[in-house]
Amino acid sequence: MSEKKEKKPIGEKIKGSKFGAFIRDKVKPVAGDILSVAGDITGIQALETVGAWVNGQKHKSDEHNALALEFEKLRLNFELEMTRLDLETELEFYKAEVSDRMSARERENAYVTATGKRDWLFGAVVIIGLGLTVGVVLSLIFVVIPVENQRLADMTFGSVLSIGTSIFAYYVGSSRGSYMKDKILHNAKPKD
Repeated sequence: MSEKKEKKPIGEKIKGSKFGAFIRDKVKPVAGDILSVAGDITGIQALETVGAWVNGQKHKSDEHNALALEFEKLRLNFELEMTRLDLETELEFYKAEVSDRMSARERENAYVTATGKRDWLFGAVVIIGLGLTVGVVLSLIFVVIPVENQRLADMTFGSVLSIGTSIFAYYVGSSRGSYMKDKILHNAKPKD
């Protein structure tokens, strides 16, 4: 009797072939890495786990976990420090802006004290600035801007509205209230 050749299952045939070796050596590690990165980017833990499983990294060592924890701690400290620096920078800009307004008020007060009159140039600038602001608001309501001029109009309107906002902040801002309070208290002091 002749012996029958034993048939191998298809899975074993593929494993032993060049195609199987290519899949095992080239495709499997790349697929695992792609899944791990996709899981890391998207935050989907299942993708990261499947990627680690495909790459044969079922369990991470304690040393690896400690390093990952240390890295996360350093990353959070870095983000905290950057946020603190951003807030300090914003605070410095705000202090400079308030100081600038106060110096303008002090200049105006010194001019009035020295001459006994208000500065006409200062008043003219305020009136022109407020007139431009009103004009911009009315043009936004009633004028159709051509599409090709839209960006220029946006920049111009933004600049003029910024001027109007600065004028409003100068006359109505909280530091103006503090200035007025100090002036009233100074005038209310008994003179020797």
